[in-house]
Amino acid sequence: MEAFNGIQFDGHFNTEVVQGTYKLFTEVKFIATLNIEIADPDKFNTMFGGQLPVDIIKNDASRAAEMTFTKMFAEGCSVDELKYKADTQADLILQNFAIAGWEARAGIRAVAISDVLIEIDPKTEKLLSTVVAMSAAPVSAPSPQNNTVWQCACGNKNSGRFCTECGTKKPEYWVCSCSNRNKGNFCTECGKPKNQ
Repeated sequence: MEAFNGIQFDGHFNTEVVQGTYKLFTEVKFIATLNIEIADPDKFNTMFGGQLPVDIIKNDASRAAEMTFTKMFAEGCSVDELKYKADTQADLILQNFAIAGWEARAGIRAVAISDVLIEIDPKTEKLLSTVVAMSAAPVSAPSPQNNTVWQCACGNKNSGRFCTECGTKKPEYWVCSCSNRNKGNFCTECGKPKNQ
């Protein structure tokens, strides 16, 4: 059987990328190498006159990869899983009807797909890594401005908008991380914004 190795194919498509609980719509690019062999020379010669239809093969392989990757993303596969499970990807692409039907139709058999490289749009990659890093960061205790308990001038501790002891309204101030009490959008002591 005659073999043709190292046929490179590539492609790109837009899809929803899942990373943990985060989902983003982005462009995915891929490149891979395909090895084929002529399984039925008579069929191959009848269909293509003995000339390997490289453009058709590349197009079908790209379409098969696109369908496979899109399905994997839709099923919740993460970017990291898709990038680092090349063997699984290759097997799934080979099973796709766009490639699996070659032998019956044209006497060509796909033997292997290797060197699968997945590339997510760099902006999305950066955003995902930032989001994942933020979600992995340890949760700190709430800062003083987030506490719902406040102490009235009369000394009573309250959780509502009015003091349960004397009826005084809760002060309209926030406490900065430097412990300074403020009323505006910036700390009068250190200059930090209110929501930081």
